[in-house]
Amino acid sequence: MSRVSIETTQNVQIDYDLASIGDRILAFLIDLAIIVAYLIVALFILYHLGESLVQSHLFVPFRVILFLPVLFYTLASEVFFNGQTVGKKQRKIKVICVDGSQPTVTHYLIRWVLRIVDIYLLQGAVAVIALSVNGKGQRLADMAAGTTVVKVKPKIELADLRRIFKTIDDEHYQPTYEQVLILSDNDINIIKDLIAKRKKIRDPQIFHSLAQKIQETLNITYDGQPMPFLRTILQDYNYLANKEEF
Repeated sequence: MSRVSIETTQNVQIDYDLASIGDRILAFLIDLAIIVAYLIVALFILYHLGESLVQSHLFVPFRVILFLPVLFYTLASEVFFNGQTVGKKQRKIKVICVDGSQPTVTHYLIRWVLRIVDIYLLQGAVAVIALSVNGKGQRLADMAAGTTVVKVKPKIELADLRRIFKTIDDEHYQPTYEQVLILSDNDINIIKDLIAKRKKIRDPQIFHSLAQKIQETLNITYDGQPMPFLRTILQDYNYLANKEEF
């Protein structure tokens, strides 16, 4: 499976699995099936209400309103569901920016507008060719928008997670860094991913840079090795986040 390296805003490089062409096609077909099902229902409604709508001069505006979801389905889905349509969610893929950040409405709009060229022109041949030769999981619209489509979750084995999190005795555990909840879920996921893949990462400076960045964010100091520090951050966050839920 192809991968893409993305440098995050924390100056940490993370490898993501690119969504395969097959996954993207299947996601498109799932979304297409939903649109076709909606169109059948819409046409059924128009058929039964058509005469009364014509008499009340509402047929044209009602038809326009009824077909707006077909036009804006992809755009609205990606905007409101963080880069996923129903099809993408089913295939566990999503749109992200090539710098690892969350796309904005502008990014999604560019992708949506250029679907005409990428997908609907020549029955998707343009998109398939672009994806095949690009190497970064980008069709033409992605290149223009600065986005790509990746697998939703980095691959972390259960054994890795067990090593990352030691069993915490809630009654006796004392968090070292109470301010750790300042970190976002995305920050914590980056730490988890790096620790889980530490044996595959050849540059140890990545862990030192990440530890330094976290210290600056939390306004704390730590003089030891980065790995014990990062594990403590994860354990404190896990403990405090679970405690906060209750």
